[in-house]
Amino acid sequence: MLIGLLRHGIAEEPGPATDYRDAPRRLTPRGVERMEREAHGMRRLGITPDVVLHSPLVRCVQTAQIVGGVLGVPLRRLDSLAPGARTDAVLDAVAEYPDAEVLMFCGHQPDMSLITAELTGGAMVDYKKGSLGLVEADSPGPGRGVLRALYPPRVLRVLGDEG
Repeated sequence: MLIGLLRHGIAEEPGPATDYRDAPRRLTPRGVERMEREAHGMRRLGITPDVVLHSPLVRCVQTAQIVGGVLGVPLRRLDSLAPGARTDAVLDAVAEYPDAEVLMFCGHQPDMSLITAELTGGAMVDYKKGSLGLVEADSPGPGRGVLRALYPPRVLRVLGDEG
């Protein structure tokens, strides 16, 4: 199985528009435009998840909608991917999709880095906004995966622009 770990796109900063709260922060217009290009880069790479599971926070919902729309795949809200998510959230969802070849999870930092480190038994990696990590595992669990790729957002955008 291939597990895609995607950090949401560029979002607005907490401020008066969000009552200084984190949850209602939306993608900025620049964040939407970049995520669309990045999703096209994912399509060019042939990444087609069975489903995109996403945090309930607005910026992840929007990111998942963009990626799911471009890749033509369904979405599923996963409350356990809210900030503070842990590897168990990913592994529990993986268990619900035993026949899936690729699952994509859209979440937050530092969660994506911590989950990658735990799945691979390796060091944390830096997920910029819009980064995609791909962890491969025959039997997903702590320390059983191999980080196959880490695509910074700029690389995904370049690939999307070329397609």
